[in-house]
Amino acid sequence: MQVVFNWWSVGLNRRARCTWLLVQYVVLAGTLSAGLLAANASSASEGATTAPMRTVELSPTAVVRGKAVFGVCGGCHGMQGEGRTGMAPSLNSETFLAAASDEMLVRTISEGRAGTTMVPWGAAYDRATIDSIVAYMRSWGDVPPATLNESPLVGKVESGARVYSSICAACHGKSGAGYMESANGTGIGRSAFLSSVSNGFLRYLINHGKSNTPMRPFAASSKVAVANLSDQQIDDVIAYLRDRAW
Repeated sequence: MQVVFNWWSVGLNRRARCTWLLVQYVVLAGTLSAGLLAANASSASEGATTAPMRTVELSPTAVVRGKAVFGVCGGCHGMQGEGRTGMAPSLNSETFLAAASDEMLVRTISEGRAGTTMVPWGAAYDRATIDSIVAYMRSWGDVPPATLNESPLVGKVESGARVYSSICAACHGKSGAGYMESANGTGIGRSAFLSSVSNGFLRYLINHGKSNTPMRPFAASSKVAVANLSDQQIDDVIAYLRDRAW
């Protein structure tokens, strides 16, 4: 501050003072930007979800109400969420319910999934009703929320294409259209699906599989893995799916 006082007191002209103030502003802005970038990088490297996984109230009243409304959903998903091949995927899966946040479920019910039989229900049901559907789904079992790895994706598209073609396409189809081109896998290639799920969600399901469905674990650490995929290979597949989403 002494330096600033001395400079100001020597009678700098107005242009010089303005120039000096501009330089100080740029330096300060650069310092703040660098600090924010460093903070964001540090937060991303922690690799854990920051948004709450459970936001819907699981009251007995909500569960009863949700069960009544779920009758509409059961026509495609089955009355216990077991799914119907060729129509709609299973929802009654411990690993799926562990990885899916309440907000993801609410958003999917409200907005639907373009290009699939999952139509948007937001116009028919208010938020409280949709919350009750989620509460009913949670009542199927005491499934704690998973800790998802949301660290930055480091996948390589070309490598992911090879892994997907040799392992995933047999069930999910060459284009990821699922039932439209394969008899036993859900659609995972649409942008409507990929834009609604996080990398952490996808990592968890590929690692652990989707219980109560043919989707088995693929992590190298699993004793019942279909294929021993490394973390890098899993990221490669996710990068490939996101790159070619349609």
